[in-house]
Amino acid sequence: MERQVWRGAILALCWLVSWSGGLAEGKAQTGERSSTPARRAIVVDERFSALWEKPGWEGQLRRRLRRGREVWLIGPPRVRQQERFHRVAVSRRTRGWIHEAALVRPGERADGERLWRVIEETEDDYVKVSLARLCALHFRGQPAASHALWLLGETMTRVAYRLTLEAERRLGEIDPSRRRPAMMGFVSLDRYHRLGVSFLYDEASGTLRYDGAAFEELRKRYPRSAEAQRIPSPPLPLLPPP
Repeated sequence: MERQVWRGAILALCWLVSWSGGLAEGKAQTGERSSTPARRAIVVDERFSALWEKPGWEGQLRRRLRRGREVWLIGPPRVRQQERFHRVAVSRRTRGWIHEAALVRPGERADGERLWRVIEETEDDYVKVSLARLCALHFRGQPAASHALWLLGETMTRVAYRLTLEAERRLGEIDPSRRRPAMMGFVSLDRYHRLGVSFLYDEASGTLRYDGAAFEELRKRYPRSAEAQRIPSPPLPLLPPP
């Protein structure tokens, strides 16, 4: 009888340990608890921003995350096929695995430098401006932020010139009294407006200009940086040199 009691106690203890381990594993998988605190991250590279059901390339694709999307890193990364994947929480109900190259962690100097390299390699002006804004916002106080603000201002100076030519070509002859609203309401400006970038209209030349907000922020936040010393005076030429 005593032997049966001991046997029952041992079986109960084994069951309890097994149940506790399974519960802990389940919570770790759902992100409810983890020995590693969740950390905020930002999606910056849409080439790698696929959200997978499992770590690796062979699993089910759940969705693709847009640039600028905020996620939370859950637990340590995993290596699959010599590539590192992070488990992330996109919302309360949406979780998955994403390649580490898609993400940066705000404030991490190494991530800021990596983002700056991505910006430098980007040829598309819209993507370059979008990434530069993210870099300036999430890596304040770091060299990458001052680099990004300068590049943002320089790029938008060129973009405003290009959009002026595009608007003139697509809008054709415009009555002088309606030129300003036609230029300022030109559809190709919309995507930049959604990034928080603003334009001005120069009455004398009839051209679009970037409002110079990035240069002003650069001068205010990083007055001693090498980039701040490069800000032209007057701040923005109407047209870039030929």
